[in-house]
Amino acid sequence: MRSAFNTILLLLLISTVGASPKHEFRAVWVSTAWGLDFPLVSYTNGQKTEIRNLLNTLKDAGFNAVVFQVRPGSDAFYNSSYDPWSHELGWGSGSPPSPYYDPLEYFIDQAHERGMELHAWFNPYRISTTSNLEGLHPTHVYHEHPEWLLTTASRENSEQNDSHAGMYSNTLLTERDGERESIILDPGKAAVRSYVTDVFLDVVNNYDVDGVHMDDYFYPYGGMAGEDAPTFAEEPRGFTDINDWRRDNVNLLVESIYDSIQVVKPWVKFGVSPFGIWKNGVPAGIIGTSSYFDLYCDPIAWLDAGTIDYLSPQLYWPHGGNQNYATLMPWWASSISARERHLYVGHAPYRISDWHNWPSTELPNQIRLNRATDGCQGSVHFRLRSGIISNPKGFLDSLRYTLYQYPALTPPMVWKDTLPPNSPLNVTLTTTSNNTISWDRPTAAADGDTVAAYVLYRSAVLPVDSENSANIVAILAASDTAYIDETTEALHYALASLDRLNTESPAIPAQWPAALDEPSSLVREFTLAQNYPNPFNPTTTIRYSLPEQVDVTLKIYDISGQLVRGLITDSQPAGHYKIQWQGHDDQGNQVSTGVYFARFQAGAANGTIKMVYLR
Repeated sequence: MRSAFNTILLLLLISTVGASPKHEFRAVWVSTAWGLDFPLVSYTNGQKTEIRNLLNTLKDAGFNAVVFQVRPGSDAFYNSSYDPWSHELGWGSGSPPSPYYDPLEYFIDQAHERGMELHAWFNPYRISTTSNLEGLHPTHVYHEHPEWLLTTASRENSEQNDSHAGMYSNTLLTERDGERESIILDPGKAAVRSYVTDVFLDVVNNYDVDGVHMDDYFYPYGGMAGEDAPTFAEEPRGFTDINDWRRDNVNLLVESIYDSIQVVKPWVKFGVSPFGIWKNGVPAGIIGTSSYFDLYCDPIAWLDAGTIDYLSPQLYWPHGGNQNYATLMPWWASSISARERHLYVGHAPYRISDWHNWPSTELPNQIRLNRATDGCQGSVHFRLRSGIISNPKGFLDSLRYTLYQYPALTPPMVWKDTLPPNSPLNVTLTTTSNNTISWDRPTAAADGDTVAAYVLYRSAVLPVDSENSANIVAILAASDTAYIDETTEALHYALASLDRLNTESPAIPAQWPAALDEPSSLVREFTLAQNYPNPFNPTTTIRYSLPEQVDVTLKIYDISGQLVRGLITDSQPAGHYKIQWQGHDDQGNQVSTGVYFARFQAGAANGTIKMVYLR
């Protein structure tokens, strides 16, 4: 009774909170196993169109990340050095797309163009998604390393190991009399762990991924009955308890992948989505299959060892019952945040429309509870076509128009990086039939980080509040140097740089190179005002007035007369103008402390002002 009462209180609480946070991981799993989400067609242009369309849909709905399954079963949706091309692509096992393209590379490029992260999702031990194992390509690990394979005994079908799309299983062999066997790579073999680590590092080294991600298929959901006893005898590593040894097998793989990433690309995030219950009975009142005892994986051990960046436990249950979401999620949040890592909850929107028939309020209430809980930084939704794009009971609409109404940045990881990138240069606003913000790319920061993206803020009042998510206009690609806001309203803008881990620079207000302070008809003479502030650091504003349209130049020189920065070369109509200089030369380098001169030429009129820059 008390548990039910507490759940009701939580639901009442989250109905009154849930303001859109500025930082929130908003991702969806895109499954390629059994063709569940991708691809729908087996020709190159069609698959590229699919990728663009699904990313457009997700971007429009407020998502900022995609977890794309690149290795559904010891095969690849990319040009792998270790595994053959996946038969799931549609060209047959081992056959690349024709005409050729690399699906992972294309996914990454298209995601980054939209300011979204791409996390490559691997299944570590699954052999294949087909029962026709003999038909796999000759280079497939099934053929090349039969000594690495582990076949489990028959198991009865169950919710966790049924024949529906195989989503709960590792590789399932042919069903016999309601039972079936499964075959996986043997987690106890050092050679297997080395191979799987190499597979991960192949992607990290050769692709511009933001993260790599491992799913929950460790040891089979059906359990173990000693099938791996020969491996335990051959490679015990000092263990006497086979269950502890199995967990250590998984721990060693996680550690190997994490440590390898830190050597080659420490900014790449590493996440795992374990089963949603750590141990049966933990926390109190939770009953069910567990990661620790049934799948032999221990996420808390990874947190304690610091070998993981984020966890996405699959909390595929509603509020109430023996797997009460209102109990499980806060326990995970507390456990993960205490170890200074991130929790991105795994949600199950597919259960809105399958036999579970969840009410339309369940998932929105889960997200609101996430936001009301310290230590929960976001969500990953299973899965793209069944739960998101299918819009069950209006769930996608609730994300697009309410919960994800405003854009969000993925949360920065302070244990990886705290130094912000340099701010964008020469952020200006011009107004014609719309508002156009333009800028220059800054130089690399002291740690070598360059800009990975930009975040643009907008407000009707000054100063622009860059902590208010409602002020985020867009998250823009690193290649962008301009953004058109389709509005004629008089608005204020500020732009910040982001590095690969979303560490954010100070936001630079956009200046108006053609902002009227009074009607142009009242301008009677050429004027060049003293810059303000002066001395300055880091930014100063130069104002001037034109009584008629004329060719204008404004250039910055150092005390020796050398040109430092060309600010304006343009024909401008009558009016009052202001332009900002941020102390950078034409190459984007910060100038030294000293005296500088701004020389103004407007037709026959000219003028010079002296400015002092202090570092």
